[in-house]
Amino acid sequence: MDHRDLLSALFWVGISLFVCFASIRTDIGTFHSPGPGLFPFLSAVILGAFAILLLVTNSLKKKSQRKIADLWRGIEWQKVIWVLFSLFLYPILLTVMGYLITTFGLMFFSLGIMGRSKVWVHGISGLMITLASYLIFYTLLGVQLPRGIFGF
Repeated sequence: MDHRDLLSALFWVGISLFVCFASIRTDIGTFHSPGPGLFPFLSAVILGAFAILLLVTNSLKKKSQRKIADLWRGIEWQKVIWVLFSLFLYPILLTVMGYLITTFGLMFFSLGIMGRSKVWVHGISGLMITLASYLIFYTLLGVQLPRGIFGF
């Protein structure tokens, strides 16, 4: 097992245990009446499960000689810069253009940058993601979303 994977997995198991114990002290609540510590507790459990999964999968692998430089090989930096630029631009345009238009634009652009499929697939996928998030946040949870200059 690679010692870097071992150290990172142990670190995340430690973080997840710390958050679990802190959440329990904060009051998790019950299933019908969740407390403020429930979401951090569940998140920490999932994080711990992934860290343990990392430990198990890497202990079953044969040891390979990887170098840190190998981790960065093949990364398309121009895509990373474009996605970061779009993520910085998103909150600026959100109040001006509104949630639906800005989120669709971000999804369409991100899928176009990262994917290799056709443009209409990006459009339909972006529309489905935008409408699903709108349904969850606005309709089901009652979160007020920015309407923008067009009123929607």
